[in-house]
Amino acid sequence: MAEVWVFVFLFGLLFLTLPIFASLACCVLIAILTLTDVPSVIVAQRMFSGIDNFTLMAIPFFILAADLMRFGGISQRLIQFAKVLVGWISGGLAMAGVMACAFFAAISGSSPATVAAIGSLMIPALIGAGYDKYFSVGLLTTAGSLGILIPPSITFILYGAVTGTSIGELFIAGFLPGIFFSILFMIYCYVHAKRRGHQPSPRPSLKEVWVAFKGASWGLGMPVLILGGIYTGVFTPTEAAAIAVAYGFIVGVVVYRELGWKEVKEIFCSSGLLSASLLLITAGASSFSWLIASQGMPTRIAGTILDISQNPIWVLFLINILLLITGCFLDGASAVIILAPLLYSVVTKLGVNPVHFGVIMIVNMEVGMMTPPVGLNLFVGSGIAKMPLMQVARAVLPTLLIMIAGLFFLTYVPEISMLLPKLFYGK
Repeated sequence: MAEVWVFVFLFGLLFLTLPIFASLACCVLIAILTLTDVPSVIVAQRMFSGIDNFTLMAIPFFILAADLMRFGGISQRLIQFAKVLVGWISGGLAMAGVMACAFFAAISGSSPATVAAIGSLMIPALIGAGYDKYFSVGLLTTAGSLGILIPPSITFILYGAVTGTSIGELFIAGFLPGIFFSILFMIYCYVHAKRRGHQPSPRPSLKEVWVAFKGASWGLGMPVLILGGIYTGVFTPTEAAAIAVAYGFIVGVVVYRELGWKEVKEIFCSSGLLSASLLLITAGASSFSWLIASQGMPTRIAGTILDISQNPIWVLFLINILLLITGCFLDGASAVIILAPLLYSVVTKLGVNPVHFGVIMIVNMEVGMMTPPVGLNLFVGSGIAKMPLMQVARAVLPTLLIMIAGLFFLTYVPEISMLLPKLFYGK
């Protein structure tokens, strides 16, 4: 019964529009004062210990690197490269938007940043080329969610930190699912263009392809450097994040010369604010995770779910439904930090690989970014397209249904997630 009151406290505070980190911390404080005899100072101690984690240092570095690359001119060059690769296919301009989102996702690790960087350029371009506004906004808002699936992903780092799962394995496990969803979106673009009669661009020459590749090569080189260094053991994911910042700074300031000292200062300030907000949420969620663990809630929740069924197919189905509902009310970082320790104990008892489950959880969080009332990508898409939030929610519906169908396929075909980890790590 205690866990019921804990979640009543939490959602009551969220309903009162208290910030997420404050809701989590206050919920823990209320629960301690009313349900236990533990000294209240434990709240501050658990919040501090929750962010006293070397792995979490990667988060501010990857956020800073993403902003340096976003404002350093890389997004335009990635879009141009994507256009020459697929623009000559029916629906190619829309496919180029999806491909550019996938490329930028491999740099940023953030869905809202991907929507902002690619959507701000591609949505007007698609509308100008005759594509329907709802289609254009819905496609780019959804495709931008690849930012937390294709490595380096900030959400994967959080999942690895709270469950003890290898971040290197999680990163490499996200590759094929990211490609899988990109292909699904591109098929949707092709079918839409055929039905609406959109004409493709002329086939580019090899020279045009080479020029576009050279322009985008510095941006494309970042994931090769960062992920290659992680998988070869040259540096850890946290060290890779610091190297990403140095790389992004050199590309934006020295190579492309689109960042001056004024812009760099603004990027450092905005990245610092975002990093601080994420770490505050992490601190609050850490104290909340301690509370539910100290009350034995993971064991009881696992027992309740397993009493319903011990068939992994049905359990994963129920977990997906739970995560899809949760995604409507919590941002991805908070949901992962709160729910991953709870659900981890359930899936491991059923023999589900924690790396595969990490991919399942992150795809659910992607879907949550397109579902009101707190879908972050909806707010970004609304700002870019100057459309009301609910109109953007309506625009993403076709691609959202594609994502949900892909989620359940991915859930029950673990080979998509686990092929590369088995090849690289032998697991």
